Amino acid sequence: PHYLALQLQSISLSFAACGPGVVLPGPLHLWVAGGLAVFSILFGTRNLDAKEQHHGIVIAIAVEAVVKLVALLGVGIFVVWGLGGGAWAMIERIETIANPAWAIQPSRWTGLILLSAAAVISLPRMFQVMVVENIDEGHLARASWAFPLYLVLMNIFILPIAVVGLDLMPEGSNPDMLVLTLPLSQGQGGLAMLAFLGGFSSATSMVIVETIALATMVS
Repeated sequence: PHYLALQLQSISLSFAACGPGVVLPGPLHLWVAGGLAVFSILFGTRNLDAKEQHHGIVIAIAVEAVVKLVALLGVGIFVVWGLGGGAWAMIERIETIANPAWAIQPSRWTGLILLSAAAVISLPRMFQVMVVENIDEGHLARASWAFPLYLVLMNIFILPIAVVGLDLMPEGSNPDMLVLTLPLSQGQGGLAMLAFLGGFSSATSMVIVETIALATMVS
């Protein structure tokens, strides 16, 4: 429930950041949750079969993964070369940070690595994608190098975005929303829309696949 709640919260915060003047008859998160529930019922849980595969949903997940990656890389490139003065200037900027909270703690790092490894093999969403929806064992060999590469590309610009965002955004801004709010603050509406679509597609796919997996397990 906490995992699903985080995704719903991120969707609501993204809508609020992009359309602060939009008024809906009721809490935004309820509309989001209702829409995702209807989608999950129509396209994922109408039939009760523990081995049922949802090829359309898998294709949708693949598309949203590409959209998310393109959006994050786009924002990262804009931050580094548009706001940070280039790669070397950004590296020097990062090295001058004296925030003790950013210091690498070996014990904490090891714990996060182990927790992430456990999540990959134990989360219902990951089991659904890797096992239930897998139609060819050969795909796992490709995923063994493609997935780590994807994670590297996803995280390569996280630190520059955080550094520039904390410098330029007002104090008290939500750091989890910097990928969206930073382009908005600089008047980059198109880039902000791309970031919104990337985050929205990512969160919705997580919720849909997770609920399909949980519905099958509970049933």
